[in-house]
Amino acid sequence: MAPRRRGNDRPAHRLGESPGPQSPMPSRNEGPASAADLALHRLDVLARAGEVLASSLDYEITLQHVAQLCVPELGDLCVVDVVENGVLRRVATAHVLPQKRSLVHQMTLRNPRPGESPAPAGRVLASGASERLDVVTPDVVASHTKDAEHAALIRAIGMRSHVAVPMRAHGDVIGVLSVGITETDRRFDDADQRLVEEIARRAAFAVENARLYRSAQAEIARREQAEAALQLSEQRFRAITEQSPLSTQRLSPDGRTISVNAAWERLWGLTADVLGDYSVLTDPQLEEKGITPLLRLAFAGTPTALPVIPYDPTVSVAGADERDDATRWIGAYAYPVRDDEGAIREVVLVHQDVTDTRRAESKLRASEDRLNRALAAGELVVWDWDLATNRVECSQNATNFFGIDMGQLGAFLEVIHPEDLPRVKALAARALETGIFDRIEYRLRRSAGRPRWMQSRGHAEFDDDGRAVRMLGVTVDVSDRRIAEESVRVLADAGEILGRSLDYQATLGNLARVVVPRVADWFAVDLLTEDGELERVSVHHPDPARVAIAREVFERYPPRRGAGAWKVIETRTPDWTADIPRRLIEQGAVDADHARLLLSLDLHSYITVPLVARDTVIGVLTLVHAESGRRYERADVALALELARRAASAVDNARLYAQLQDEHRRKDEFLATLAHELRNPLAPIRTGLALLQADGDATRNARTRAIMERQLAHMVRLIDDLLDLSRVTRGTIGLQRRLVDVGGLVASSVEASRPLIDAAGLTLKLDMDARHVVLDADEARLSQVLTNLLNNAAKFTPRGGLITLRTALHGARVRIEVGDTGIGLAATQLESIFEMFARGVESGAYGGLGIGLTLARRLVDLHGGQLWAESDGPGRGSRFIVELPVSAQRVEAAPIDAVPDVSPLRRVLVVDDNVDAAQTLAALLALDGHEVRCAFTGDAALALLDEFHPDIAFLDIGLPGMSGYDLARHLRADARAAQARLVAVTGWGREQDRSQARGAGFDAHLTKPVDPAAVLALLAR
Repeated sequence: MAPRRRGNDRPAHRLGESPGPQSPMPSRNEGPASAADLALHRLDVLARAGEVLASSLDYEITLQHVAQLCVPELGDLCVVDVVENGVLRRVATAHVLPQKRSLVHQMTLRNPRPGESPAPAGRVLASGASERLDVVTPDVVASHTKDAEHAALIRAIGMRSHVAVPMRAHGDVIGVLSVGITETDRRFDDADQRLVEEIARRAAFAVENARLYRSAQAEIARREQAEAALQLSEQRFRAITEQSPLSTQRLSPDGRTISVNAAWERLWGLTADVLGDYSVLTDPQLEEKGITPLLRLAFAGTPTALPVIPYDPTVSVAGADERDDATRWIGAYAYPVRDDEGAIREVVLVHQDVTDTRRAESKLRASEDRLNRALAAGELVVWDWDLATNRVECSQNATNFFGIDMGQLGAFLEVIHPEDLPRVKALAARALETGIFDRIEYRLRRSAGRPRWMQSRGHAEFDDDGRAVRMLGVTVDVSDRRIAEESVRVLADAGEILGRSLDYQATLGNLARVVVPRVADWFAVDLLTEDGELERVSVHHPDPARVAIAREVFERYPPRRGAGAWKVIETRTPDWTADIPRRLIEQGAVDADHARLLLSLDLHSYITVPLVARDTVIGVLTLVHAESGRRYERADVALALELARRAASAVDNARLYAQLQDEHRRKDEFLATLAHELRNPLAPIRTGLALLQADGDATRNARTRAIMERQLAHMVRLIDDLLDLSRVTRGTIGLQRRLVDVGGLVASSVEASRPLIDAAGLTLKLDMDARHVVLDADEARLSQVLTNLLNNAAKFTPRGGLITLRTALHGARVRIEVGDTGIGLAATQLESIFEMFARGVESGAYGGLGIGLTLARRLVDLHGGQLWAESDGPGRGSRFIVELPVSAQRVEAAPIDAVPDVSPLRRVLVVDDNVDAAQTLAALLALDGHEVRCAFTGDAALALLDEFHPDIAFLDIGLPGMSGYDLARHLRADARAAQARLVAVTGWGREQDRSQARGAGFDAHLTKPVDPAAVLALLAR
């Protein structure tokens, strides 16, 4: 038996030896070993391997010993690789020569994971079979290394023969044992491979046992740690439960309380002893709020989170004292605790008191709600633009404000009007540099209706490097202000247009050009005519062809009563529609052609408002949106009403101006007529005076005097009519009412007009059905009215014509109608004929001042009646109807005082600074036999009292120096004239003038020119 080679400092065999395949390695001086020696040697190696493998339970140390055993017993080099976590890791190396151990170490460092390289260990791990390289040639080295450096190391080590075998345990490869010959020429054979495989098998079991031992030790350690951790956990749990600020309640499987901590007692204001038999599983308050089913899940073994609810323990716990703040908002977590067998031992309930949070949230929500209401009321949005993400966060009202869900900046930019978007972007870019987002106003896109105007402003925030990181700001809806400003501009322009001209048709045309297209696509004005029809005086649109269509529609299909423009006129209420559906146009059309014309105008929205001037509707103004696609809103109605108010005022002013011009014309005609009417009687009066001076023939003088008296009476009537009209206009005329029968009134009027009727060659026909009807009236004034109507009929009816006067009772009113077959009246004259200075015909061929009918109507009005005219047209005669209220009293015959046949003679004093007037009146009285004295001043009159004591004195009021009133007071104070009757003679005939005369002591009042009959009547009393 060959001696064993135990040293690590010699090669496995001598260089140049060629031992047989079964020969053990001989010593230096020995010859070839026998088979028995080799067998003994292999058994010795296996025995020592067993000792080494059993020497330690640390398999890395054990494997290192195995590697050292295999060198030099089996070869010059040995490495052991073990699979750990699926990766082949080198855990042991050995080499027979110390100087090559560093090369082996470098090879390990450069190839720490052999399984990932083409080296034999990786190939064995992959295949699970041993691999023996009998002779390691350069080609073998190249094919079994991963790179040039790896190959260089193998060559430096001097690998000549190599065997690698798997280490198997329970059928799995857990590592690779590799042995190599580097220092001799010996080659591995089958016997060597079987020996290495046996050592590998035993090493694998040793590794597995070591691992099992290590795993067992780790499990023991883990269990010890777990027990310690459990004990610590229980200690900590008790400490946490007792000291935790969270309310904790331990519950038995039936829901009753085992224990609570101090936090629970503080939370509920209770102690555990008051709970008694209380069970959370039967709490009605928890059942009502839906908590009980969730608790049952925890008691069944499922940890469960309980939602936040308001809970009042005084409702559910019998021993709890009631208090105001007992209710708390509580959330909870219930988790089961099991025993060793897995049964539910208890349930731990941990409460989270969120009462303060809920109250704070409630206050916060209230605050946010107030803020949102304030922002909405102020039409304001607050925004925060994150420049890094381009995300825009806004206040809650932003969606309604902008009409979109705000998020990315792009969404906001999309709603800005395209014409304004460049300005907004440019301002934002400047703000990123300056930090100031200056105030800017812009429009938002809208599919219809007025544009919405926004005003935004803000500022940028910068980081430490001076880069803008966010933009904060506010946006305000300034639509109302912009609309108001535009409305003001439109109204200002409209006001300027409306004030330029009194030609309202031209003015309305100019107004249309202001309104279109700023306020409307269409503008139209329809005015009421005098006969109550609608006339379109203005319609405007940029397209003349469409205007022609609109005119055709109005002419062919005029507005229907009770709808459209007529409804606005009748109700005095604006009519507007935000959207005109096709169905509405088709339903409103008279026929298919009407609908076709309307639809061709592409009408979308309209406003029609009344034109009101001096509380009277004079027409309508209509605004329409068509091809622009805009829609009217309620706020637009106010602008339309204001435009209509101004337009109506302009139309009314223009009409008033035209009326004023017409009145000026009539006034001029009146003055010319008055001059003519006054000159006519003056000519015969002047001629008559000359005749009286030149001719002493009594007969001719009497005829001349009669002519003069008629002309003078005509002048007096003209002046009386003017004075009466003035009194009626100023409301100073007084009615001397008494009971008057209609028959007597008509008789006196006919008697006054009969000479004129007869002279005109006319027939008068009376129809007196109401002759006995009684009126409470001023007989003289009503007679004046009827006389005027009869005289007009005589004046305007050709010779041979017929005048009719009819009276008839209509309920409690009587009608007196004067008709003729004369020149008649046009429809436009039926009302204007009663206006001041109006005359029935244009020429002055018929004479008159044009005030008679005006005076007549106003006198009838004073009696509570009405006067109007009717006619079938020019050349077809006229009818003038007086309607008066009937009196309920009867007429009683009044006694007639006896009038002496001869008037007594009087001493008369006449005082007037107009010498001619005084002497003329004195001469008239002297002719009647009275004793008359004249004075021309007040002082002269008083001087006459020394020799003349008057019975009656006629005093002019407008005396120079001492007025007639003062003279009357002096006469009343003087005994020589205290009993005289004083008569005021003046050109002023107002009631206040008469009252003032009575106050000064006058007994009577006469208005110039004095009627001689009135003077003689006063003398006869």
